[in-house]
Amino acid sequence: MQKTINNFLSLFFISLLLLCGHTPIYAQQKKEIKGTVVDASGEGLIGVSVAVTGASVGTVTDLDGNFTLSVPTTAKTLEAKYIGMKNQTVPITGDHIRIVMEDNSSELDEVVVIGYGTVKRRDLTGSVVSVQGETLAKVPVTSAAEALTGRLAGVQITSTDGSPDAEMIIRVRGGGSVTGDNSPLYIVDGFPVSNINDIASADIQTIDVLKDASSTAIYGSQGANGVVIITTKSAKGGKTSVSYNGYLQSKKLSKKMKVLNPYEYVMWNYELALFDGDDGLKNVTQRYGYYDDYDLYKYQDGIDWQEDMFGASVLSYQHNVSINGGSDKTKFGLSATWNKNGGLMPNNDYERINVNFKLSHEISKTLRFSANARVIDTETNGSGTSGSTYKVRTTSAVNSPATLGLDGVKIVDPGSMTDEEYQEWLNSNVSLSEQASWYWQRKNEKTYNFTGSLDWDILKSLTYRIEAGYEYRFDEKKNWWGEHTSNASYVGGLPLAEWTKTNRTTLRVANTLSWNQTFNKDHKVDVMVGQEIVSKRSNYNYMYGTHFSVDFSPEKVFANMSSGASIGTKSIKSYINRDDNLASFFGRAGYNYKERYLATLTLRADGSTKFAKGNQWGYFPAGALAWRVIEEPFMEGIKNSLALSNLKLRVSYGEAGNNRIGDALFEPNYGLFDTKTYGLGDRQNTYYASANKQLPNPDLKWETTITRNLALDFGLWGERLNGSIEFYKNTAKDLLIERPIVAPGYETTVENTAQTTNKGFEVTLNGFIINKKDFYLNANFNIGFNKSNVDKIAKGISLMEFGSGWAGTDLKGSNDYHVMVGKPVGQIYGWVTDGYYTTNDFTSYDESSKTYILKDGVADLKGLTGSRIGVRPGTIKFKDLDGNGIIDDNDRTIIGDTNPDFTGGFGINAGYKGFDFTMMFNFVYGNDIYNANKIATSQQYRTSNYQSNLLSFMNSNNRYSYLDRNTGTLVTDLATLAEMNEGANAKQYWSPASFGNATVVPHSWAIEDGSFLRLQNVTLGYTLPKTITRKFMCEQFRIYCTLNNVWVWTKYSGYDPEVYSPIRGSSSSNLTPGVDYSAYPKSFSYTFGVNLTF
Repeated sequence: MQKTINNFLSLFFISLLLLCGHTPIYAQQKKEIKGTVVDASGEGLIGVSVAVTGASVGTVTDLDGNFTLSVPTTAKTLEAKYIGMKNQTVPITGDHIRIVMEDNSSELDEVVVIGYGTVKRRDLTGSVVSVQGETLAKVPVTSAAEALTGRLAGVQITSTDGSPDAEMIIRVRGGGSVTGDNSPLYIVDGFPVSNINDIASADIQTIDVLKDASSTAIYGSQGANGVVIITTKSAKGGKTSVSYNGYLQSKKLSKKMKVLNPYEYVMWNYELALFDGDDGLKNVTQRYGYYDDYDLYKYQDGIDWQEDMFGASVLSYQHNVSINGGSDKTKFGLSATWNKNGGLMPNNDYERINVNFKLSHEISKTLRFSANARVIDTETNGSGTSGSTYKVRTTSAVNSPATLGLDGVKIVDPGSMTDEEYQEWLNSNVSLSEQASWYWQRKNEKTYNFTGSLDWDILKSLTYRIEAGYEYRFDEKKNWWGEHTSNASYVGGLPLAEWTKTNRTTLRVANTLSWNQTFNKDHKVDVMVGQEIVSKRSNYNYMYGTHFSVDFSPEKVFANMSSGASIGTKSIKSYINRDDNLASFFGRAGYNYKERYLATLTLRADGSTKFAKGNQWGYFPAGALAWRVIEEPFMEGIKNSLALSNLKLRVSYGEAGNNRIGDALFEPNYGLFDTKTYGLGDRQNTYYASANKQLPNPDLKWETTITRNLALDFGLWGERLNGSIEFYKNTAKDLLIERPIVAPGYETTVENTAQTTNKGFEVTLNGFIINKKDFYLNANFNIGFNKSNVDKIAKGISLMEFGSGWAGTDLKGSNDYHVMVGKPVGQIYGWVTDGYYTTNDFTSYDESSKTYILKDGVADLKGLTGSRIGVRPGTIKFKDLDGNGIIDDNDRTIIGDTNPDFTGGFGINAGYKGFDFTMMFNFVYGNDIYNANKIATSQQYRTSNYQSNLLSFMNSNNRYSYLDRNTGTLVTDLATLAEMNEGANAKQYWSPASFGNATVVPHSWAIEDGSFLRLQNVTLGYTLPKTITRKFMCEQFRIYCTLNNVWVWTKYSGYDPEVYSPIRGSSSSNLTPGVDYSAYPKSFSYTFGVNLTF
């Protein structure tokens, strides 16, 4: 691999040297011209490119906007160019020239990247939404994806949690695949990448999101779920300029859950212990003293475990330095970003270094060369949280004891405990922040990306372009569990470790030929044809070791694993995935008649090695029409009376594919193992064996999405108010479904059988309300409605069940999600909560068996909840939907839908003289959240040792209780229980003892409305006047303060209503969305930053 990289770099730089030759210079008579370039306010502009029109003679303005240029005596005009402003052409009328630049503020003149090309928005026929880099620059964010939140209609962005390296999930118009990947295709500077979470926002010039197939079909088999195109900042010529952008950020937990205070906590544990007789009473007394002394706990402050676990002193920062310069012919740009994002947990952080280099060179008037190099290095430290047993759970911060006993000293006789109980007691004295150190994790990700291109203007109207790129990505993850962790308890109480490595390489070559021509002034035609080859290769290595010495640090363990030293018991697995090759031919033709009637046709053919012969090629056509009604003669009077500046209708239809499927679905895949099973090779050592139990299917073909789009673009008062309304319907067919089979050695196979539909509409509004010299006010709003449906699963199959896995084997009815025909993906499946059993449900109490006798016709739980107190008054109750008198699996039904009715966002952007102010909101409405945290923290989940705390609403005034506070004894008499808990003293909740140890039941009480309105960020900045900054050679000096995650309006009771899935990165997480369990909580942060340009 290193040899490949070296060869590529050698070839790259040799080509660079050959292409960057000097162009001839011919002597001619010249004269000197001086001038000044200013903006609309009269301020001089630095870095403006000024050149003789049609010639290579040029310069750039200095700090005050002045320039001096030696021009041929035959020169007639000068042309001035500056990013973000309109090009200006002025005549050479004397020895001193003043050029006034104008803002390029027209939305219609905005250039949109559409894939292998660009187009002005006024000529756009497809559905594309965009965000400019200057908008993102005003708000400090870690990643490009985070910057998009709430800004684009039809694009929903969800953060998986609040960890420093949280993944941002992007969905464009819902996504159509059932079991496949619904992520859009990400393109950065023309090169496909796996995600954009590690792209520095400071490097971004524009982000364009392609939403309909007329736009995405040019990417064929990769465009079914939309395309996100990021263009990083281009190289700039002129005098060398240096910019610095940096910030410091402080965080804190945005919300804490309320838990029982020490008095309520010990009273509940005492009540629970009484159900276990003398042994239970002994255990609780050892920990918290005698019942008669419990009133003393009323004066104790509870232990704030949430502060202990998530109260780390957090300082995050980012430093970005960019250097730009060069001449008119050769331009370069270098940007380096160092970001450290601290976590709320101790020793938990994310660090990333980005280096982005761009070079462009005009070899001649008809030949141009460009090269890009991008290096990304990230490291994540700390275990974080997770729903699995591998990490310290967020729920531990709620469940941990509110007190450690009177005066902070436990009343415990270690000799009265078993070794296991004694160790458990010792561990319970350790803070959660210290327990987190028992779990050690480090993740490293490195990306090296190199691209180059050559443009040749064969004719004025005909251009050939070749692009080549190479990317190498290395991912490494190390996990270590100390001797006191639950994982170590399964291997003799000794530390264990696992180590995974993944290497991926991508090679890309693309050739395009573009032709554009205007006939008779009214007919404009542009045609682009191309060919592309992308080749990907990856391999995966896994090493697992147990029984390491407790004296070995994690670093020493992995150092020895790397050297092959025998310090523990090891297991090795290795996979070399087959090459993923894609060959493509594509074309796009556009026609423009009189700037009124626009048409675009697109076709792409993709051949992929992911499919067997006969199914390797897929064809993806698309077409779009647009009518610029505003340009019609009959609109002259209407547009003046209505102040219309734009009115355009768009309609499109097309197909795009989804090739984000496994690499070994049509033929067997083998891995290298050192464990014993059937395989090929040396069974005494390592050998090859089948890597999965899925029967290959050679008949697999492409997943295909058909999109239909109807849109209206409009503008009023010279585009001071503009926007669009779009209607769409997407049908995804031939979707892959895994179904069980009966075949020797295999359990399942995959087939193209399913179909889904997404339909909806979107509204985007932009308002430039005030635009004065010293004051401006802009606003934006977007909203997207989407309704999805599963049309078909497979022949004879109308329902599939999936498990969220949040509670592992403890979850009764573990398949708590349904995918069913006629409903969208994301249906929560469980029991319907029906309050609790009351004394009226029973005839009597049997003292001998210590059970209550149910009345005839009252449904019996029959052990469903694993209740440690049996079915009695105060036990949780579920509806008997089938009416058979028993609550069982047949009484489950759909209890929630995680799909929102609509999503969107709105913002304000204002400025007065040197001050600038931005405020951004995002919202989601109509989705349900499966609050698994609430289930786990309102009962004695996973414990029987009388130590778990509960959420505060389970206090003695709200929950059903069996404790006689006067005598400290249990009440079993029906009449007395009714007097204590029913009628005038009716309690809102059931007894937390309704559930047994390590038993949880998904029920409708935990399904909550997840709608929210969030004030995402607020920024106030101030830019010093140039009259001051130029005195110390500074073009711009801006300081700002930003608040993030400022405020959330929601009815949701959990930490945060933005949730994803507890099994992050699993193959079923798309099918079980909206589960809130033990996720890393989100933070509130405030940031101070500075922007400097020299």
